[in-house]
This record gives sequence, C-alpha cells and structure tokens, in this order.
Amino acid sequence: MPNGYRICFVIAAAFILFFPGAKGQERIEAGFILGASYYQGDLNSGKLFYRAQPALGGLMRVVINHRLALKGALTMVNIQGDYPAAEIFYPSQVGYSSGQYHFERTMADISAQLEINFFEYDNPYRREETRFTPFISTGIASTLYRRYNSDGSDNSENPHFILSLPFGIGIKWKLYDWMHIGMEWNFRKTFVDDLDKTVSGAIDPSDPYGFDQYSLLHNNDWYSFAGIFVSIDLFHRSIPCNAGY
Repeated sequence: MPNGYRICFVIAAAFILFFPGAKGQERIEAGFILGASYYQGDLNSGKLFYRAQPALGGLMRVVINHRLALKGALTMVNIQGDYPAAEIFYPSQVGYSSGQYHFERTMADISAQLEINFFEYDNPYRREETRFTPFISTGIASTLYRRYNSDGSDNSENPHFILSLPFGIGIKWKLYDWMHIGMEWNFRKTFVDDLDKTVSGAIDPSDPYGFDQYSLLHNNDWYSFAGIFVSIDLFHRSIPCNAGY
C-alpha cells in the first residue's frame, strides 16, 4: 500500500503543480461522466468494446485559457472476459477438466490530464463562434484493483495501486452559459499483465501459451472507457467590458 500512496501523491502533486493561479484561470467546472468500459489483453487482443460494462465517474476541470484545461477525474470502471473465444486455444489449459475461464473486476481510476482543444472554446467575447471543439488529453493516472496472489497454498486478493498512462479524445459543446456537454474516449496503458487474473483456472491469462516468458513492454493489459459527460461552471473569472476601448 505505501507504493499506492506514493502514486496518488504524484498524481495529486501533478494536479496542484499545474493548477493555475486565480489570475490565470478562466473558470472551474465540476461534473460527471457516464459510459462503458472494456478490457484489452490476452483474452481480447483487439476487439473494441469487448464485453463492455458500465462506467461512472466525477470530474473537475480547471480552464486555463480557450485552448487548454487541466482535468482531474475519479472513475469506477468494470471489465470482464472469457476463454475460450474466437476459436483460440491455449496449451496451458491442459490438465484441467474444464477449459472454461471467466474473469470480471471493478477498478477505481484516478487521473490528472491536460486537455488541448483543437479550436478556440468558450471565448467570452465570441461565445456563439466558440461553443464547440474536439480535444485530446494526456497526463498521469493510477488504478486501484484487487490483485490476485497465489503462493501455492493460499489464494488471496489484496488492494493494489498501479501506475498507468492515459490518452483520450473527445468533443465538447457549450449547451448553456453555465453548462457543458460532450463525449470522450479514454485509454489506459498499464504496466501489469494480471488485470484478467482473478482466480486459478483453466489458463493463466498472464502466460496463456505456457511459455514461462513475460514481457514488460509488449504484453501488458489495457482498459478503456467511453461516455458522455456533463459539467457546470462553479467559478467564473470576471471579464472586463472592452466595448469601444
């Protein structure tokens, strides 16, 4: 758990470090996101929205200017998978009476990301022309999940924090003067290969072919979530009137 605290501290520090001063920020928003999450790993090599499950979270966005915003988010995601699938057969199932394997888990995702707008967004002097923009985002994130451990005599699941790299794309639209809506698709690159390992069974998802070889770079699990978000303005910096000056 101390490693988890360190990871959370790094994320919180990143958010605070880049938090703009009162004179630099345009506004602060708060809201929620509702959508679906899915997993990509040994049991799903490339199918998008594979066994998609509900995802729900809260967010806070600090708008730096019309092009940049810093977003912090806490999201609960669910993932699951099955074996066999797509006529793939792994030799590591030999010796088990059943070739079936199923996993499902709930995880907490905490992130701090920088959003970059493609277009100028919500310019108080050009509101009608700047109500919509696509955006991309990246930053740092951590995932809390119950890691499965087995020492041969005892099996257990204990809370564990891991570091992940977030990437996202989306669009946003200013619906009213105080409300914003949009859609976003977030990806998480993790550095572990056991998100799909929850019980002992027909296969070992971290080494499904039974090679006893592991890769830190090319065999790690991903998860993603996509959804619709709604946010409202909590704080707005006063805008001076420049009409005629």
